[in-house]
Amino acid sequence: MAEAKVNKREWHGTHHSWSYHPQAFRWSGEMISGINILPIATEMRAWMMQRGLLSLMPPEEPSNKGGFTNPYTTSGITLSLLMSRIINCSHDFTSNPDCNLDEVDSEIERLRLNNEILLYSARLCEVAIKQLLYCTQIPEKRYKKMALGQLLESPCPSCKRANGKEPHLVSLVGTLAHPYHLCFEFEHCAMDHMNIVNKLRNSNSAHSDIEGLNIRTPSISRSQHFQQSTEILSDVAHMLSHIEHLEQKMISDLQAKGNAINRLKLDGLKAEDCNFNLVPCVDFNFHSPKHA
Repeated sequence: MAEAKVNKREWHGTHHSWSYHPQAFRWSGEMISGINILPIATEMRAWMMQRGLLSLMPPEEPSNKGGFTNPYTTSGITLSLLMSRIINCSHDFTSNPDCNLDEVDSEIERLRLNNEILLYSARLCEVAIKQLLYCTQIPEKRYKKMALGQLLESPCPSCKRANGKEPHLVSLVGTLAHPYHLCFEFEHCAMDHMNIVNKLRNSNSAHSDIEGLNIRTPSISRSQHFQQSTEILSDVAHMLSHIEHLEQKMISDLQAKGNAINRLKLDGLKAEDCNFNLVPCVDFNFHSPKHA
């Protein structure tokens, strides 16, 4: 696996304005029962830094009674638990001098763990971003099949087929970050880390090419894996710290808006008067018609 080095680059994807979709909330009848996302990046990073436990578990409530309907939340929970298991296996492999694996099996295990760390790091980042995108009015068909690199920067779908016109680039990650004033840290740091994880995944784990076996003593294989896994997981933890900032901003914003909407409903606001335009990071100041 190539050494994980973060190369600075200029990101040129434009940022589009957006509003929240009603599916950003969980609903029980006409009342909001909660927001439709979980702090996936926040909890995963805290666990990796040994500052918390992974409390994420599959939701039990049915979707028609206030349960989660965000498909990326469910996938994010599963990927977080798989990632935690892979990290634990990686630690056991590098820290257990009494491991009974011979030279060949040790090298196979090193390659297996390297590939799984890269694959699940990129997938976890993708699902954490898509979980947030699902709360927006950006059509899901725009990002559903996108890999991490496309989420960072991809041709605009509305102009890519124009005759003789070079499509401009759009960044869905930058689009998410923009209203929360997080553009600078994403475009000058976070997206570089995401890019290196994505490139390592694509070059080492996602296609037919793979690093060949290099049979050495088990201790050398373990030492190499320790160095490689430490580098990539440090990048992943840093990458998750930026997504955590975005998660926490969106969670706080949605909770405030959801509470305000519920107060209006309890005050008698009718369903037909609830066609709100919920703009991220803008205070919700709707006044009920009965008090107008």
